[in-house]
Amino acid sequence: MQTGQVGQLYEYGQGKLEEKIVYRLDRDGHGLVIIEAGIAAREVESIAYGGVELGLYIDGPIIFLLFKFGTSSWNDAPYSWHTVPRDLRAYPVEVADADILKVTLVDAEDGLIRAVRKVALAPAFADTLNAAITIQANGSFNGLSYAKHINSVYNQYTAEDMADLAAMHMVS
Repeated sequence: MQTGQVGQLYEYGQGKLEEKIVYRLDRDGHGLVIIEAGIAAREVESIAYGGVELGLYIDGPIIFLLFKFGTSSWNDAPYSWHTVPRDLRAYPVEVADADILKVTLVDAEDGLIRAVRKVALAPAFADTLNAAITIQANGSFNGLSYAKHINSVYNQYTAEDMADLAAMHMVS
């Protein structure tokens, strides 16, 4: 997953972007991209330099990476190894920095990167996340079932609820 540098366009030639949060593991390692409009200076500061809390909630075939920067509320990003484009897929053992999460904050209004950060994952957190991804990668996948399961989880839980139920937490 690309990161880039602060002040650069996240996607070459793309100004306005769709708001979304994406977590994935690919050949470049663990990446979390937050694309949103109306980014406040305090949010840039929190993501770039503030405290980080991460959680890992697994519900059936879905891994949810939970995150909180500074004093923000919990957010989540669902993940399945099977949804990563085939040419970018990698097992955790194939990735050089499998214990680093690269975070990129992008302004949806102009497509510019506002903050970039590398978060060192605690060994137990990295081990649990990487093991869950490996198990998921070696399992079967049905896109329709996956989509239905995500909707089911979101109908039952908020990101805060998932954080309370998380199998693993870390603070950095």
